[in-house]
Amino acid sequence: MNKILVVDDEERIVDITEKFLKMNGFDVVKAIGGEEAIRILSTDTQIDLMVLDMKMPKVNGLGVMQKKTELGKKFPVLLLTGSIDAEKYLEVLKDKGFTAEDILYKPIDLSVLLEKVKQKLNIA
Repeated sequence: MNKILVVDDEERIVDITEKFLKMNGFDVVKAIGGEEAIRILSTDTQIDLMVLDMKMPKVNGLGVMQKKTELGKKFPVLLLTGSIDAEKYLEVLKDKGFTAEDILYKPIDLSVLLEKVKQKLNIA
């Protein structure tokens, strides 16, 4: 079963996303905020995909991705943003191999999330 790390500073979003992904057959690890995500990434927990909020206090999505890289973790990431300035993130993320297709906008359309998760995990 594919394990997805869901990271957001809004617990309600994490809970809704977790329930939906579990209903669709995925195992989910939750992180409320970037600091908790880094703690999880620093363990030997096997993660197959991360759904990551970009705008969080203390440690934002870019900080989490930087730590993921430092730790040598190699799994795909889908980015969440409620921010209208997502274009600014995209400019920074292009250098890391991301495209506009990797960004999901809040409020999350769960059917689009599921489609993108399946694409990233190569699930038909």
